[in-house]
Amino acid sequence: MKTIIIIISLGLALFIFGACGKYLDVQSNNKLVVPKELDDLQKLLDNVRVMNNNFCSRGEKACDDYFIPENNYKVLNDVEKLDYIWEDSQYNFSNDWSSMYNVVYVANLVLERLSKIDRNEQNATKWDGIKGAALFFRANSYLSLLWTYSKAYQQNTAETDLGIVLRETSDFNVKSVRASVKDSYKKVIADLETSMSLLSMEPDHVVQPSKLAVYGSLARAHLSMRQYDMASKYADLYLQRRNGLLDYNSSNEVKLTAAFPFSLFNKETTFYMELKASVLTNVYSNIDSMLYRSYDSNDLRRQAYYKVLNNVINFKGQYSGSALLFGGVATDEMYLIRAECLTRAGKLAEAQADLNKLLATRYKAGTFKPYLLLAGEDLLQLILTERRKELVYRGLRWMDIKRLNLEGQEIILKRVVDGKEYKLVPNENRYALPLPTDVVRIAGISQNPR
Repeated sequence: MKTIIIIISLGLALFIFGACGKYLDVQSNNKLVVPKELDDLQKLLDNVRVMNNNFCSRGEKACDDYFIPENNYKVLNDVEKLDYIWEDSQYNFSNDWSSMYNVVYVANLVLERLSKIDRNEQNATKWDGIKGAALFFRANSYLSLLWTYSKAYQQNTAETDLGIVLRETSDFNVKSVRASVKDSYKKVIADLETSMSLLSMEPDHVVQPSKLAVYGSLARAHLSMRQYDMASKYADLYLQRRNGLLDYNSSNEVKLTAAFPFSLFNKETTFYMELKASVLTNVYSNIDSMLYRSYDSNDLRRQAYYKVLNNVINFKGQYSGSALLFGGVATDEMYLIRAECLTRAGKLAEAQADLNKLLATRYKAGTFKPYLLLAGEDLLQLILTERRKELVYRGLRWMDIKRLNLEGQEIILKRVVDGKEYKLVPNENRYALPLPTDVVRIAGISQNPR
């Protein structure tokens, strides 16, 4: 297994420095083991540190759930300072882009090696599971990259808007080219739909992909494309199979006053991912006070999510059971997706039922009053507000801001540094965050316009 990891590490390093030809020489060294058996391929996919722990976090750094106090801002490096005010920064390896394409590389390597192993009656289930998992990991990487480095999906511009690089091979000699937003999302959906037909409904462990996880990812993908009928379909398929929620009133499920109230792999978690470590959103930052004040005094999320000390508000509500930020597929998110989509479809009673079911588990017992017969626009705004309050630091807010501004929400982001105000107005080019400088230079691909 160590030699397999060495191959991957060497491959990534060679890609970054452009030494593509040398990779072939390394691979031909007979002292290194090339993965050939199904168990070898499964172990590559089970490398959680690589495959599960690098969901893009740059969007979280760019969004509006936090601010950095002046004293903390001064100790940031130049790249972090520019990122905070949405200005161009010259940043290089390692970063979200490289981490996600490392996952893509592993997925492609597995798919290529798998194609050389005959599928038969004895190994069919394992063979299918490996292929489905590889496709799932690749699709989720692409989706995370799209949310971060591309504009929101808009039907009339998706064919010309810059998407991401769709790597379909582990061969570093194949030139990287940015696809359109339309083709990039098309590939995400295709990979996920294929994986759905191959994976089992439930995984052996939540770090492994499953059909339920695919439902969740397809719901997310279609939501980000504003294809609300399809997002509703997949959220519904998910909730038909899994609909249990954590009861915040139960100390066995949520320890409100603990440093980290939620246990790792709790019952709402269907597929476990973490955001790539982000200094800005976890160490030097404070939660936006308006967000904190938006919670009712009987809303237990206020206790579970936040620690307040000397008027400084910090987030502690990760589903990782630690300071690491959870970015995986979870049941609470599926209720909110379905509720939003049902509202947009005019199915208000069903949407309110979903929202009420979720909130009843979040409020102090006996204090929540179910919402009844709200008008469509009022219900939609309520659901979007609850979505923001429920899914803090899940790697979703940046995508939400982009898609909702296309719906006319007019969300304007502001930062204040040294008395100067910086703004990000709806639908600016800067919502497609800049690609790493070294990738643009070495691969010769287009940088995002500013």
